[in-house]
Amino acid sequence: MRILIVGGVAAGASAAAKARRVNEEAEIIVFEKGGYVSFANCGLPYYVGGDVEKLDDLLLVTPELFRERFNIDVRTGHEVVGIDADKKCVTVRHEGRETTESYDRLILAAGAEPVRPGIPGIELEGVHTVACIEDVEGISAALDAGVEHAAVVGGGFIGLEIAEALLKRGVKTTLIEQLPRLLANFDPELSKPLERHLKRLGLKLMLKKGVSEILGDGRVSSLRLSDGSELPAQMVIMAAGMRPRLELARRAGMELGSFGGVVVDEEMRTSVPDIYAAGDMAQSVNFVTGKAGRSPLAGPANRQGRTAGANAAGGSLRCRGAQGTAIVRVGELTAARTGLGEAEAEAAGLDFFVSYAPVRNHAAFYRGAQYIILKLIVENDSGRLLGAQAVGREGTDKRIDVLATAIYAGLTVFDLESLDLAYAPPFSSARDPVIMAGMIAANAVKGEIRLVTAGQLRELAKGGKCTVVDVRREDEFICDSVGGAVNIPLDRLRRRYEELDRGRRIILLCAEGYRAYVASRFLSQKGFDTAILSGGYRVYTMDV
Repeated sequence: MRILIVGGVAAGASAAAKARRVNEEAEIIVFEKGGYVSFANCGLPYYVGGDVEKLDDLLLVTPELFRERFNIDVRTGHEVVGIDADKKCVTVRHEGRETTESYDRLILAAGAEPVRPGIPGIELEGVHTVACIEDVEGISAALDAGVEHAAVVGGGFIGLEIAEALLKRGVKTTLIEQLPRLLANFDPELSKPLERHLKRLGLKLMLKKGVSEILGDGRVSSLRLSDGSELPAQMVIMAAGMRPRLELARRAGMELGSFGGVVVDEEMRTSVPDIYAAGDMAQSVNFVTGKAGRSPLAGPANRQGRTAGANAAGGSLRCRGAQGTAIVRVGELTAARTGLGEAEAEAAGLDFFVSYAPVRNHAAFYRGAQYIILKLIVENDSGRLLGAQAVGREGTDKRIDVLATAIYAGLTVFDLESLDLAYAPPFSSARDPVIMAGMIAANAVKGEIRLVTAGQLRELAKGGKCTVVDVRREDEFICDSVGGAVNIPLDRLRRRYEELDRGRRIILLCAEGYRAYVASRFLSQKGFDTAILSGGYRVYTMDV
């Protein structure tokens, strides 16, 4: 059997290694257009910032190791430029020459390439992307030669990571994002604490602006923005997203999906016989909704590559899909997500509610306790966990991984209440943040409380449809804090509740939600129509 693999890095390298473990007799050849077959592309920004000291540390497997350990022929600098599915062969270009290579099975793992908008000046020297080893070699060399001002275009993962890296190198950095917020694949409110934190780190942040032109005489000197203003910059990092490389698949007649990827089944087979696809160029199934999607992340790429390699070599593996679990660090803050966000749940037609839990990462009495804000997306009747997002400092990664596992297993918020998680004061609380988040959401499913989000409260207060009662102590109360709230401290509520109008809905709030919960239970049993601002004032302001 002759297996050809187009592309290396996460999906292609995983496919090659798994194919060999399944079939010792197969001939396996990997064609990689670039100079490196297997490297940690997620580590590229950290090399620029100095967190990764040596570029060699990012090289995972070399062609020599592939040959010696696995008997796999890796050919770097070889670009596959055509596929003849009828004759089962590919055309390969190397140093200007084209040759033809036959296959029994073909695995496409061509990945994605950075989006380079067609704006004037995009080809000037000093405009960079962050997608491969060669890219960060060029960025580092330019920084070593001296850069005073830099601009990063795009507020996604790569944009945030490379902006922080430039700040660490002492470069005055501006991040430009066309949207009104950072991290488009997160729910909007998660952007607020990141924006505040980035500004404290020294980043100049320009939202709702685009780049209309890159100016310079052969080399970048400044940018002209969509509002007509000009920004000095000797370096521009384009981080406006990645586009799957689909030209080969398109010309070979493979079915392409509505989410911008090659359509594959659970075995990573494409619509063309004996051709598999994996990684950023392939669509996957969102196993929360069971519908098609695309999850261009390292974890899914590795799983898909492993599945494609096994099956191409005669094995039998299935890839269930992905749920979009992702994480990014910005300075001291971490933002993470898994499963569905609000917009995705709405698009899927699901009946859900949102619950927030601002909780400390470990016991409050132990030094260094810091807040994490957990957000759960929960199916209304069943309590099934559909998605989760979080922003905080130490311990945020641990909680999102627990929630990702819960979603994968199909658990409900009632299951979260019953989890048995490790506790000691330096690590957690007796009720771990995940358990606390589950308890709050479970109370809502059971009808013990009703939750409103900050956005819902603003609309209700604007329309005069409720009375907002802040049950914090008088010294905590801010007169105009939320929707013209009146202050009745919780410990005085039993004496003063008759002051409230029974004909109006009472929205209760406190610092984090617990006192509002106690107040809601009391008032609802006295005949009042109550709801709670989920997560309290801390979530209202997204203060971590």
